[in-house]
Amino acid sequence: MSASDASSAKDAEKGGLSSTPAPVADTAAAFVSEHNPEYERFLELDAHFQGDNRKKFIRKLDWRLLPSLSFLYLMCSLDKSNAGNAKLFGFLTDVGMTATQFNLAPMYLFFTYGLCEPVSNVMLRRLGPKAGLYPGSYFILSSWYAPRELATHMAIFYGANTAAGAFGGVIAYGVGNLDGAHGWRAWKWLFLIEGVITMVAVPALDHDVIGRRLDHHAGQDVALLFVARARYNAGPNPPTYTFRWADVMAAAKDRKTYFMMMLFWWGGSIPTYSLSYTLPTMILNLGYTAVKAQALSMPPYIFATIVCVFVGWMSDRFQRRYYSIMSCYALGLVGIVLLWITVHYKRLAGVSYFAIFLAAAGYSAQAPIVGAWTAVNVLNPSKRAAAIGLLMLFGSVGGGSIGSNIYLASEAPTYPLGFGFSVGATVLGAMIPATIHWWLMRRENRRRAAPCRRSTRRPS
Repeated sequence: MSASDASSAKDAEKGGLSSTPAPVADTAAAFVSEHNPEYERFLELDAHFQGDNRKKFIRKLDWRLLPSLSFLYLMCSLDKSNAGNAKLFGFLTDVGMTATQFNLAPMYLFFTYGLCEPVSNVMLRRLGPKAGLYPGSYFILSSWYAPRELATHMAIFYGANTAAGAFGGVIAYGVGNLDGAHGWRAWKWLFLIEGVITMVAVPALDHDVIGRRLDHHAGQDVALLFVARARYNAGPNPPTYTFRWADVMAAAKDRKTYFMMMLFWWGGSIPTYSLSYTLPTMILNLGYTAVKAQALSMPPYIFATIVCVFVGWMSDRFQRRYYSIMSCYALGLVGIVLLWITVHYKRLAGVSYFAIFLAAAGYSAQAPIVGAWTAVNVLNPSKRAAAIGLLMLFGSVGGGSIGSNIYLASEAPTYPLGFGFSVGATVLGAMIPATIHWWLMRRENRRRAAPCRRSTRRPS
């Protein structure tokens, strides 16, 4: 039995992380006999970069990866989230679109967008990081950060998505005052301004300049550790980085892929996308003006961003992926149920608005934990890339297409189908599968640990 399995068993005993590679410090003694010079050099460097040195090292890595990936994702999310804001500025009337057609439009986007995600992530192994943004970023982060650091950094990256909701609300609030300027309705100004921001800002982001600046100050030892961490975090036998279709098929056959897919799809994408496209309208239905509704859509997203990063940090700090995910689902569920009840009473508009905070935070915070839980359970890079791509395929296609069609304009402001579907998806599609997956992984870890325990038992 490997040391990583033993570490996994210990984590399972605590009821937390399953099948996670042990940290290198814990595995060093177990692999002395391997005589891998490159691995031994990695252990020396890793031992040197502890305490403040390690914090500085991680900070260099953070600045190398997170600003560019997060900013690109912010721009991507901003362009998608402005549809809900444009709806309040007369978009449907001006283009002659019905509410049903508006719901179907995002669905068409998510089918084409989602179908490309597993393909782009598989091709990432061949083409490098020029492939798909969202699944590709998750894979890149999982390759450079240690398992015990991953959820925090995925949460910081994913926080760009929730921040886009707040940033979009700021722009929409300002654009509301441009309605009629130069003969243009506000929704046209919204699309123009947000589109120009993306077109100008993304090419201006010179990622290589950031990388060269950091590499120049890093020193040879840090540069070596950057590469060695990615190869040897799981032990002295580095996984192959050669693309193989067999790894893709292995991901498609792995039970873990489908459990994570359900969590990402039913417990994340459906509630998140449905809220994203309906939130401004929900706030409008509480009795606020269109412009004020845009402004009031900002605070819930800011709160969701803070909660997202905090939960990611807590998940890494205590190594409790399952409990972190269930806490997120519970928070989102409380928010949705409370909102479902209070929207029937106009005098409870303040309570409804508070419930939006809880729902937005809970359903946003689960995504990076699901991503981290998937990544740490799949060590082979090609298989991991395929697994992340597959779970995001169904998250985008299933979650986006369903989420954009369950809050029907004809049912406003109580939205019985939307609220009921979100509750059912969370409980039946996410919380129960998460519990089953955790239990199965815990049982497997205990089974793997059993021979080790018997062999180390003292003679009676």
